[in-house]
Amino acid sequence: MDLSATLLAAQSSDLNQRNAAEAQLKEWESSALPQFMVALAQELSSEETGRDVNSRQLAGLHLKNLLTARDAQTADAKKERWLRVEAAVRAQIKGLCLAALRSPKRLAATSGSQVVAKIGALEVPVKQWPELLDALQGNMAATEVPDGDLLKTATLEALGYLCEDLEDEAIDPPDTNKILTAIVDGLREDRVEGVRVAGAGALLNALVFTRHNFEVENERNMIMNVVCRATQSRDDRLRVVAFESLARIASLYYDRLAEYMNACFQLTLEAIQKDASEQVAMMAIEFWSTLCEEELELLEEEAEDAESGMAPPGGATPPGGGGQRCMRYVQQAAAHLVPSLLQYALLRQDEHADAETWNVAAAGAVCLALVAQTIQDDVVIPVLHFFESKIMSADWRDREAAIMAFGQIIDGPKQDSLANPVSTALPVLIQRLCDDHVLVKDTAAWTLARVCEFYAPRISRECLDPLATALVNALQDAAARVTAQACFAIFNLAQACDDQNAAATAGVKQPTNALSPYFKPFLHALLAATDRPDWNENNLRGQAYEAINMLVQSHASDTRPVVVDLMQYIIHKLQRTFQAQVLSNDDKEERDQHQSSLCSVIQVTTRALEKDVKSFKDPVVEVLVRVLHNQNPVASEEAFMALGAVAAAIEADFEKYLTDVVPFIVRGLQNYTDWQVCNAAVGCAGDLCRALEAKMIPVCDPLVQCLLQDLQNPELNRQVKPNVLSCFGDVALAIGGAFDKYLDYTLQMLDQAGQTVLPPQADEDLVDYLNVLREGILEAYTGIIQGLKDGEKQNLVTHSPALNNVFAFLMRIADDAKEGKADDTVVTHAIGLIGDLADVTPQGPASSFFASEAVHVLLGEHRDAEITKYARSKMQAHTARV
Repeated sequence: MDLSATLLAAQSSDLNQRNAAEAQLKEWESSALPQFMVALAQELSSEETGRDVNSRQLAGLHLKNLLTARDAQTADAKKERWLRVEAAVRAQIKGLCLAALRSPKRLAATSGSQVVAKIGALEVPVKQWPELLDALQGNMAATEVPDGDLLKTATLEALGYLCEDLEDEAIDPPDTNKILTAIVDGLREDRVEGVRVAGAGALLNALVFTRHNFEVENERNMIMNVVCRATQSRDDRLRVVAFESLARIASLYYDRLAEYMNACFQLTLEAIQKDASEQVAMMAIEFWSTLCEEELELLEEEAEDAESGMAPPGGATPPGGGGQRCMRYVQQAAAHLVPSLLQYALLRQDEHADAETWNVAAAGAVCLALVAQTIQDDVVIPVLHFFESKIMSADWRDREAAIMAFGQIIDGPKQDSLANPVSTALPVLIQRLCDDHVLVKDTAAWTLARVCEFYAPRISRECLDPLATALVNALQDAAARVTAQACFAIFNLAQACDDQNAAATAGVKQPTNALSPYFKPFLHALLAATDRPDWNENNLRGQAYEAINMLVQSHASDTRPVVVDLMQYIIHKLQRTFQAQVLSNDDKEERDQHQSSLCSVIQVTTRALEKDVKSFKDPVVEVLVRVLHNQNPVASEEAFMALGAVAAAIEADFEKYLTDVVPFIVRGLQNYTDWQVCNAAVGCAGDLCRALEAKMIPVCDPLVQCLLQDLQNPELNRQVKPNVLSCFGDVALAIGGAFDKYLDYTLQMLDQAGQTVLPPQADEDLVDYLNVLREGILEAYTGIIQGLKDGEKQNLVTHSPALNNVFAFLMRIADDAKEGKADDTVVTHAIGLIGDLADVTPQGPASSFFASEAVHVLLGEHRDAEITKYARSKMQAHTARV
């Protein structure tokens, strides 16, 4: 079988033929990769009469896939494999792929552009293909080709793909200039529209590399002129990309926009108001959304600087040019922008679109919300005028747009500025929950949910009664989207009650709260919603259970009997899920997801009932163990958390379930694939240790063994490991002196983990991970010290060489604190550990640590007076100890 036939056969609908062809392609790849790549490039570039253009396209796609992969690790391996291919062979392949760009066959030329870009992305950063950009630039002026416009299009596509694949710093300014020269040539107004569209796409991807061009006035003017002219093209595709480019320029080069803002203002508003293409209008709106995001970030920085006393006078740019100030373009444009969004975007609804559809109305609504956050109170008056003029209209579009506009500005203006309008609008919004049109009802429910999120404490009892009644009715609405929004509104009301209760009573349940009169009807209506036939639309079932959980979490003492009844109902409902027929994967997925939600309710209800859950302990543990027996990752995660909650509530009474539960925890700890399950099993093990203390000794061996394996396993997601480390502290606190058999291995693991350092230019995620990792280590050390002290075996640490490793770890934290890089929570734990160490360490060589600069830095930097006082008192006692 030749290559062309094999490529076509690999796409066959005949499974046997397809499998055989794919196996042959794999064999060629593994046995003779360089020759196989050459053959693919020859197939791609061949203009032989009768050659199937589909096989040429497939050759290009296969060659491209040999060079890259979605997975970063695989992609790196393929890059190294390509660069190991002999230079002469690579040069042959590159020449053939460049030749494919000149093909008169569109499929072949387009496929060639993708391969050229992929090879360029591998070689340009390492200076392996210096002639590429010259060759592509030359294509823009080529005349002796079968189809010059197709060559230019393919060339510009290649440049666009190349810029998309390259890292930000991968191209030098001279190379950027070559790319821009070719792109600007392609965007000339005398070019055919297809070439101009390809040029605009290439420019969009190249903008990230043009910082030095935007610093030069002439070059900046050229780029902006080209983009602005493209927004006036008759081709919808070109106008879309041109406005998208303006949005990207606003993000990348905000500090260079001033002299172009009048033009951008006129072009974007005209597009929003008059362009017949929705896609064009959406991209014009995107320009203003991007500006809002940039200005919000700058305004936040200015506020932080003002708070710290660093703000320069008059809002000027900080000395040395190290920052930029907010030019308040959105504020200046608001008088025209806000009415344009209201009249020309929000009123362009599509009544047949689902809730997730992105269209002009949705883009305008999001932009309006960003404008509200950016200009705050100045958005209120025009939106209120619009609301008042449209809310009672006979046209559903007017009513829906009015409500949407009101909902979008809920978060932005100062609450005092909107409190009265919200109070006035509430009765009308409640009334609109019964509107004849489903979109109006949906938007009214969403807006009420927003009001409940931000203004719940300001809702009067006179408004709360009709609101609660309307929400209960909305939970029975025929449209799942309306019911889902009603769930969200109830969730927000309950969360506001929970926040108020936490602030007022320090965690003690209030005798009653604002939702007590509505607790039972809310709960019954939400439970009914979970069993609707359309439960899977708009995440209805998930939204309903989340609302139930928040209601339970925030409940007051006078509704405790209802929560007790709920626990019994949920247990029975979970038991019934095992009787459901499972005839397909969809059935299984529904059952597993439902079991997960019910386990979540059990967890929340258990924590709310605390000791009162004892009357349900047998059936609840039994049904949770049944869930774990199914080995479904989603449900197992929630089941482990629910079991942990039960253990925390009934404490020593959980001992009789250990034989049944521990094997599942062990299996969960060994589940490296579904790391969330492993993480939940770690949490459950910690909960059991805190609940049962020394009663855990008989089952600790397999648990500790699994925890140690988790730390050593490189395949396990790193997010689990800090919790594993912390769990060692839970085990040590639980079993006291009996932890001595695990001590050496544990201290060794903690020392290795404590030596983790950040690489240069670490991103925020890595910084956060290091902080969480250090918290886990500190919690482990603290638990071990205190546990061994309780067992009168603290000398196993204090007389061990490992003590110096603990001191070294604390010194690393102190070094970060000295540079202002230490996390407050980490420092709090570190100070607590210093106090614990001082409490158990005898006078001797180790005493010098407590007088060291590291300890002085940590205690001096921290603001938590209580923990610092504890540590100082233990250090003083250590010094006085004979």
